[in-house]
Amino acid sequence: MISTTDLSTKGFGSRLRRLLDQLDRDIIVLYREAGVRFEPRWYAVFSALCEDGPATVGELARRLGVTHAAVSQVRSALQAESLIQTRPDPADGRRHVLTLTAAGKATAATLQPLWDAINAATARVLAEDAPALVGELAALTRALDRRPLSDRAKDLL
Repeated sequence: MISTTDLSTKGFGSRLRRLLDQLDRDIIVLYREAGVRFEPRWYAVFSALCEDGPATVGELARRLGVTHAAVSQVRSALQAESLIQTRPDPADGRRHVLTLTAAGKATAATLQPLWDAINAATARVLAEDAPALVGELAALTRALDRRPLSDRAKDLL
């Protein structure tokens, strides 16, 4: 097993996944303490609808840089919680536009102070302990967009 202090590249993806799991667990605790049923994986889609207004699944997928399927899964969960609703797209009846419900707007209002605190706490921990991390992650993302890790590994086989 690789320790969290191991600075090698072994298990890099697994280490990132563990970090994400830890962050998600911490945030879920905050949501539960606030009395809100909300999952961290819903945040990107939900906040995009809060900030930018109604959008189709395809528009959200492009905006967020994720797959159509990923947005569709979150859409289903948000609909099950009655936080969003869909309506036919007036420009193209084959598509549906996602919008916040009244419950979704109320949830957003409840969560906004919590999100602000999470963002501020994140900024503090990064400033104190990992000031270059965000820039490094952006650089890593650009590098993998240029050429996926799978292609790079195949070159070494």
